[in-house]
Amino acid sequence: MSVDYQQIADSWLREFARAAFTGDVNNTVQTFLPHGWLRDALVFTWDTRSLEGRDSIAAYLSDTLSAAHLSNFKLDEQPGLRAEPALDGNAIAAGFTFEMPDRRAHGYVYLLREEDSGEWKALTLFTNLEDIKGYEEIGPEPGSYGGHTLAWEEVNGSRRARIENDPYVLILGAGQTGLQIAARFRQMDIPTVVLEKNKRVGDQWRQRYPTLSLHTTRNHHTLLYQPYPRNWPLYTPRDKVADWLEQYAQSQDLIVWTSSQILPTPTYDAVRHRWDVVVDKDGTSVRLRPAHIVVATGFLGPPRIPEVPGRNVFKGTVMHASAYMGGRPFVGKRAIVVGAGNTSADICQDLAFRGAQEVTMVQRSSTCVISIGTVKEAMDEHYPDGMPSDVCDLRFNAMPLALQRRMARAREAEMWENEKELHAKLRGSGLKLNMGRDGSGQHFLIFERAGGFWIDVGVADIINSGRVKVKQGIEIERLTENGALFTDGSELEVDLVVLATGYADCRVSLKEVFGDDIVARTPYLWGMDEEGELHGCYRPSGHPGLWYTGGDFAMSRFLSKQLGLQIKASELGLRPFI
Repeated sequence: MSVDYQQIADSWLREFARAAFTGDVNNTVQTFLPHGWLRDALVFTWDTRSLEGRDSIAAYLSDTLSAAHLSNFKLDEQPGLRAEPALDGNAIAAGFTFEMPDRRAHGYVYLLREEDSGEWKALTLFTNLEDIKGYEEIGPEPGSYGGHTLAWEEVNGSRRARIENDPYVLILGAGQTGLQIAARFRQMDIPTVVLEKNKRVGDQWRQRYPTLSLHTTRNHHTLLYQPYPRNWPLYTPRDKVADWLEQYAQSQDLIVWTSSQILPTPTYDAVRHRWDVVVDKDGTSVRLRPAHIVVATGFLGPPRIPEVPGRNVFKGTVMHASAYMGGRPFVGKRAIVVGAGNTSADICQDLAFRGAQEVTMVQRSSTCVISIGTVKEAMDEHYPDGMPSDVCDLRFNAMPLALQRRMARAREAEMWENEKELHAKLRGSGLKLNMGRDGSGQHFLIFERAGGFWIDVGVADIINSGRVKVKQGIEIERLTENGALFTDGSELEVDLVVLATGYADCRVSLKEVFGDDIVARTPYLWGMDEEGELHGCYRPSGHPGLWYTGGDFAMSRFLSKQLGLQIKASELGLRPFI
């Protein structure tokens, strides 16, 4: 018996729309399963929330549903958003559009049959603000200006001068996050200047170890508005990322000041809602008064370098992983790499391949290790060839992280089974493995701690061969003149120690610029709150006009719009200036 997915989705949407349009909270929540979820991004409030269960959803909507004045609900006919089977065929997923008096939004729903009634109800509904009416994204320009009397050079020069003189937003950092936010803001007519401390855009990538490449597929890490060429590598290597970012800034007409950074200490006028900032622009001091400062330097601060007793007598080399620029200088050397995450795995593999005499990974606790094939399979499902990235992003963000996590925990045994062959190569070395903090897998470690895992691209085979050894459950007690003594009493002769020990909180560095008082008002920069939403990032930081951002390419591509909408709404007086 065939199932008419579109008809089922249409029937549910009619019921939901009728209740929502009239502001009937009780009948609105009855369209959800008793344990259903609502994930709301800027539709009912100017925040992102995830609510579980009819009571929580009803409490959330009690003061917001009628005020939102939802109307004009329509199923989305775009490929990828039409009603289709989901969740192994047990559910139906569908996208739809709707409006408010001054805004437009998108919805995406997963429907399941209710056991008692047999009716299709929402397992989870995502409501996502897309545009403020009259302030939609600009889109492509005609390319001919002033009736074909003005050259692009004149038009662009005039625009740049106006924005550079009085930017509404100052973005710190011209990495993938800062540039995508700047590109989004340009389309939203939010005058923006980006500050990059390095000499060239992309240098933050060029300064990392040479074998670095992205572990997500190109469809996932494509940049906003500008997909990669069809023949682009599946996993983009370091230098191609750097060069692409550099040309992206130019082709998207972004205003980036290189060799530039904020000088201590900016002040904020809470009456005028403006910062007073002095920028070192390549050696020249420039005073600016933006309304907002967006920190896009990543959520990683200075290198976390543990105190290692005996470092002063050690004759070899000790460096943090951030300073590691490849294994060529260490041919024939004996190396220890402290840490067991992605960076450590890559460095161990590189050292072994380049001819280090011995390589030992030091693992203190346990690590979640999954294969690159597992990641590719997930990427191909969520970001398939031919599907626009904005459609993929809407679908990918539609389900609350807390619900995703619960579903993942139920699949823990399956995840272990999928990695059985890979893990067999590692267990003999003594490496200790986990499947995430609570059995939910690698994905949620990204949001919790931005680490604690590695995606294997070959080091497991080298460990299995014995060319990389593992010391587990111990630490370096002290360095000696020619080696390292460990807490279990063992000792190794060593020429190189690489500390792949991660990075401190970015706010450590920010205190040097903004001062302790301002940063102290921003308690979170990363992590998950009690509802499973991101702490701090792309949401009010705790200090007005100061925003934190971060995450991977897809995250900043999608959430740049939510950030832009919050800033535009403040400018228009639609939300408080917070």
